[in-house]
Amino acid sequence: MGKHEIRLRRQRMSARGSDRYRNYNAVLKQHSNEKRFKQITRIFTFLLLIALVVIIFMAITRWEKKQSKPTSKVNNHLVVTGYSSWH
Repeated sequence: MGKHEIRLRRQRMSARGSDRYRNYNAVLKQHSNEKRFKQITRIFTFLLLIALVVIIFMAITRWEKKQSKPTSKVNNHLVVTGYSSWH
């Protein structure tokens, strides 16, 4: 075996999960904090997206109601006015 193969074999045998880092507890704590931050960010983004869809839906329904009401009032008014002017 060459020097390179011996070194790889030695690293493979001794390099287990916690042996890779001298401060494994700090790395684990940082990882859990980052994981929690990502989860909170994902939930917040999802809720914001739902709220945005609901607001857009409400705005469209109000706009449709607003558009349909004046046309019916104008038509009724014209029909009534036109009808009463004939008599």
